Amino acid sequence: MARAKRIYEIAKELVRDEKEIMEFLTAQGIRVANRLSAVNEDTYNLVKTKFTEQPKVEEPPPKVEEPPKVEQPKAEQTDATSSPKKKKKYKAQQPTDGTQSPTIQMQQQYNQADINAATQAVYAEAIRAGNEFIGRYKQVNEKKTDIAGNGMGVTFDSFGLLFSEKVYNADESPALYWRAVNKLTTAAYRKIQRFGLKHKEELAEMRETMNEVGAPYVPREIFTDEENERFARQQRFLFTTFGHGQGALNDELLALKIYCERMGVKFEQMNFVDYLVNPDSEFHVKPRVPFSVMSEVIAHGLRGFSRRFAFYQRYKEIIVLALKTFFEWIDGYQKLKEAGAPEAKLQRYLELEEKFIYMTEFMSFDNLLRVPKKEVIPYVNAIEVLNAYRDDLDNPEAFATFKYDLRGKVMYFLVKPKEFVFLWQLGEF
Repeated sequence: MARAKRIYEIAKELVRDEKEIMEFLTAQGIRVANRLSAVNEDTYNLVKTKFTEQPKVEEPPPKVEEPPKVEQPKAEQTDATSSPKKKKKYKAQQPTDGTQSPTIQMQQQYNQADINAATQAVYAEAIRAGNEFIGRYKQVNEKKTDIAGNGMGVTFDSFGLLFSEKVYNADESPALYWRAVNKLTTAAYRKIQRFGLKHKEELAEMRETMNEVGAPYVPREIFTDEENERFARQQRFLFTTFGHGQGALNDELLALKIYCERMGVKFEQMNFVDYLVNPDSEFHVKPRVPFSVMSEVIAHGLRGFSRRFAFYQRYKEIIVLALKTFFEWIDGYQKLKEAGAPEAKLQRYLELEEKFIYMTEFMSFDNLLRVPKKEVIPYVNAIEVLNAYRDDLDNPEAFATFKYDLRGKVMYFLVKPKEFVFLWQLGEF
């Protein structure tokens, strides 16, 4: 039994378009799903007969031989009043072997119905692409695409921010530029306010959780200035990493909006002659960030705000653990200094505390938090192993125990190569 042939194989064999063969089979009542569909031998013969038959060529009528014409001698033109000779019109030569010209064959092959169908297909594809584009960027409040809602998620971009704003040729003049930036900041500010009203309770919970780490750092007298600066820097880092940052984002947008309005007033009061003739005018020489860069930076700020909010909603218990552990490390360091611990021990303690900060930063990008089909959280296990090493610094075998526990209790469960490499370096293997 011959092997069943697929549509694309038949098309290649007959030098035909696959779509043309599928349309013919559909018209014959034979269902084919796609170009990979196989047909039996009878269907194959039917297609072969259809697309290999030669076009019928009408035989030309028999030529009637005419008697030869006797050429008359041409009279020479002897005077200037003789009429000029007429130019012969060029006429394309037709084949003399009875076949049709390529132009006629093309017209027969692609008739008006085929052209109309192809045009409608192009229109349909254009409409589908346009609808997809609009659906991609239209911000619909009722339709939640992620935990953040309000259409302001981790994929939010400048197109979504400016979808309903009319901004044209922003970089062509300073006046257009600052007017466009003003619209941009207004749209971003409104989105944040709507988001805040919708998630008022969740944002309040985040603020309460971050109160201690968000408060100004209180220097401790027993620490040196460098140590106080170190812990203050780390506290600010944890606040900006896990806090939602709505207040700071609002302040920056409002400051930018006020600046845009001030620049607009300047342009209303500008000296037009000086602007035209003086190349050193402040409106010429003052550099501006390209509007596309400005819009994407603001959209990126909204995207980060949404990401931190969603991250907290998913991992709030782990974030609370990280903040609590941070202050435990500071208190433990103070106790060591008050007890008069040797400098080497204090230095090693600070090195381990820095590992905790690095590990927490790595966790903030959704790392060390999930293991497929298991309830193990590698970040929590890593904190336990690191704390055990911190509390046993006087033991000469503490470092070896730390590396052993890091392998067995944390790295054993990892599936992401980047997580494995990170802990491998963290453990000083």
